[in-house]
Amino acid sequence: MFALVKNWENQKPKKPEPPWRLLGLGLLFVNGMAALFLPIGLFGTLISTIACLGFLFLPMFFMTLRLTKFYGNSIFFALFLGFISAPVSALYLSHAFGFFLGLKSPEQTIFQKETGVSNSHIYRFTDSKFLYKYQVTKTTPGSIKKTLYFHVAPWVSSDWKEGDEVLTWAVCPQFSEKVCDWEKQNARVGQSLSHSNIAGLNSYYAEAVLEACKKFGFDLPKNPRILLPISNPEEVLFNMGVLGLAGLLALNYIWIIGILVWNKRRGV
Repeated sequence: MFALVKNWENQKPKKPEPPWRLLGLGLLFVNGMAALFLPIGLFGTLISTIACLGFLFLPMFFMTLRLTKFYGNSIFFALFLGFISAPVSALYLSHAFGFFLGLKSPEQTIFQKETGVSNSHIYRFTDSKFLYKYQVTKTTPGSIKKTLYFHVAPWVSSDWKEGDEVLTWAVCPQFSEKVCDWEKQNARVGQSLSHSNIAGLNSYYAEAVLEACKKFGFDLPKNPRILLPISNPEEVLFNMGVLGLAGLLALNYIWIIGILVWNKRRGV
């Protein structure tokens, strides 16, 4: 691809377009990708978001390659920023927009039902509880300076009986060595761990769930729900929307500043 871009650059260029057109085209591309991925993030999954990005890459690359005849290689920077704005929109903006526009609300989950992979961020429950006696704690490996403790416990319906499946697991927001105070956690609403502010620790909690299933004889479901108890889902979605909007504005700002610097260096 680099050789293709270089060869294309060596061809006789056409008359360059005015700088304001390059600026506008970049902003259109960055925000257009964000708008395109709003419904994909709202109604699709993380896998569908990645698949759409992969599907669009080559067509967008060759379209950008053709545009270099008019705008120069700086247009590739817009391509790069656009492919960042797309996941920002899908992962952060889409669910907040969907919730506050009434397109999608927190999912009501039936505990004893395998729903497969879900892209929902927030889950609501009725008549639910944590099974404290089946709590398992896993520690981080020694490579991390400060030892963290990851507590997980089954999250089930109030009529759960011994021998029933456990499809949902709760994680404790506390990382201390002492046993988690589950009484202080809200058993009615949970946030998908992969979309929470501790998503980077997902693998540790997944290992703790696996360890708990082995220790207590639970069948490990194909796609266990690992959720973080929260008290205010509206606030969580609002904060996600603010974070996504801030990211999108930052990408626009980077493009504007980048083009101004680029044109100044070229003496335009």
